Amino acid sequence: MTRPFKTIIYFAAAICASMVGPVVAQNAPEPPRVETRQGASGVELTLNEINTENYPDVAIFATILKDGEPVTGLGAGDFKVSEDEVEQSPLTVEAQLPPLSVVVTVDVSGSMSKRMDATRTAAADFVGRLGKNDAVQLVSFQREIATLTPMTIDKENVVEAIGGLAARGDTALFDGLLTSLDLVAERKGRKAVVLLSDGVDDDGTGKPLSKATVRQALERAAEINVPVFVIGLGTEMDEAVLKQIAGDTGGRYLPAPEASQLADVYDSIGSQLSGQYAIRYTSSLPADGSARRVDLRAAGLVVAKSYTAPGGAEAALGKRQDIAGRDCAVPAAIAGERSNLEKANEGYKRDLLSIVDRNDVRKAAVRRILAAAEATPPGSIDCARDTLSSINGLYDEKLIDISDRNDLRKPPTRALSGLCTAGGDLETLQGCLIFYAEFYDKKLIEITTRNDLIQAIAGPYVEALGQLDDLDAALERANRLYEMDAISITTRNEIRDKLRDKFLMGK
Repeated sequence: MTRPFKTIIYFAAAICASMVGPVVAQNAPEPPRVETRQGASGVELTLNEINTENYPDVAIFATILKDGEPVTGLGAGDFKVSEDEVEQSPLTVEAQLPPLSVVVTVDVSGSMSKRMDATRTAAADFVGRLGKNDAVQLVSFQREIATLTPMTIDKENVVEAIGGLAARGDTALFDGLLTSLDLVAERKGRKAVVLLSDGVDDDGTGKPLSKATVRQALERAAEINVPVFVIGLGTEMDEAVLKQIAGDTGGRYLPAPEASQLADVYDSIGSQLSGQYAIRYTSSLPADGSARRVDLRAAGLVVAKSYTAPGGAEAALGKRQDIAGRDCAVPAAIAGERSNLEKANEGYKRDLLSIVDRNDVRKAAVRRILAAAEATPPGSIDCARDTLSSINGLYDEKLIDISDRNDLRKPPTRALSGLCTAGGDLETLQGCLIFYAEFYDKKLIEITTRNDLIQAIAGPYVEALGQLDDLDAALERANRLYEMDAISITTRNEIRDKLRDKFLMGK
C-alpha cells in the first residue's frame, strides 16, 4: 500500500510546537467526544481513530465486537458516516488494513515486581503476533520514562527489550502516556498506544508524580486522534482514570484482576486491532480548520468521535506564498480541453478516428494547456497541487500519454521551486520540504524531481536553521523531517554536517 502522507501544514505546525515546549493545556483543543455503544444483542461498536493526513480523503478505523470478538465480513453498505450531520458518500471498506504503528507502554513501578514474569510473557506474545509490516515501540515508566526501542518492524528487537523489563520505583503514569503519544504522533497511517498499569500516578507519598496531567495527555491524544487501549492490572489501580483514558480516546479498557489473565487481554487487543474496519470517504466539508463530529452508524448502533479539520495553517501559508494573486489557470485550461480529448478517445475506440487523428487532437490540446501554464504559472502551493493533480487526472484517464504528462508537469514544478525559495524563512522552507514529500507520495512528481526540488532549497534551509541559537534544536528539526520521510537519511546527514560546521565556525 502506498504510504499516506500527513496533512502537510498541520504537521509542520506540530513540528514548530514541539520545538518550543510541551503541550499547554489552555491552548490545546478540547478532547474529542468519543462514544462506544453496546446493543442488547451483545454487539459493541467503537470508532477508534479518524485519520485525515490525506484530507479531504478521510479514513476512519472502527471495531465491531460481538461478545468480545471482532465481527468480520461487513462491507460499505453496512456503514453510514456523517460529519456534522452531513452524510458522506460514497464509502469504501478496505479489504486489507494499512500497517499499524503501536507504542507498547508498560508500568514497571515497584508494585509490578510480582507480576513482571506474566507481563513480559504476555507483552512479548502481543508483539510477536503483530503483522509483518506493523511497527512497534517499547516504553516503560516508573519514576523515570524510558524509550527502550525505536519504532521498528523488527519484532525480535522489541521482544528482547521486553525481556529486560524490571520493576522498581514510583509511578509517573501520565508522563509515560504523554511520552507514548508524542512518539506515535508523527507516524503515518493507523496508530495506537497499548498502556498497562497496576496503580495510580503517585510519588510514593500519595501525591501525583507526573509533570503532565491526565487532561494534558487526553488533549494530546485528541490532537493526534490516537486510540489508547488500556489494561488495568490488579485491583488497586485508579480504574476510573484508566477507563477515561480509553473511553475518551476511542480505545478500550480491559481489566486483568490477576496477572494470569494478561495473555488473554493482550490477545484480545491484538484481535481488535487486526479486526478493525478501514472505512474511507472524501469529506464534502471544506478544509477550514474547524472542529467537527463524525457519526458512524453500523449494526443498528451510532457512535461518534471528533476531529479538527486541516486548513487554518495551510491556508495561511498558501496565502502568504501567493506571489501574484492570480487565478489558478491550468486546471481551468484542462477543464476546457477535457471534452475534446474525451471525444477524440471515444472516436478512436469506435474506429471513427485514426490514431494519428486522435494524437493530433491530443497535441493541440497539450500545446494550449502548456501555453496557459507558461503564461500563468501557479502563484501558491495550493494552485501547484491542483495543477499537478489535474495533469495527473488526464494521464490516469488515458487522455494524454506519459510524455505529455511529463511535459505539462515542468512549468508548475518550476513555479513550485520558485515559491519555496522566494521567502527564505525557516517555516516556509520546512513546510515546502514536507509539501515535496506529499506531492511525491501522491505521485504528482517523480523521485528525481523531488530530489531536485529538495536540493534547490537545502542550502537556504541550512542557512535558516543556522540562525537558531541552539544547535540541538536545529538538528532536531532536521531529524523530525527525516522521521516524517520529508528528507532522505543522506540529506539529513548532509544537513547535520553543514549545521555542525556552521555552529563550530560561528555564525
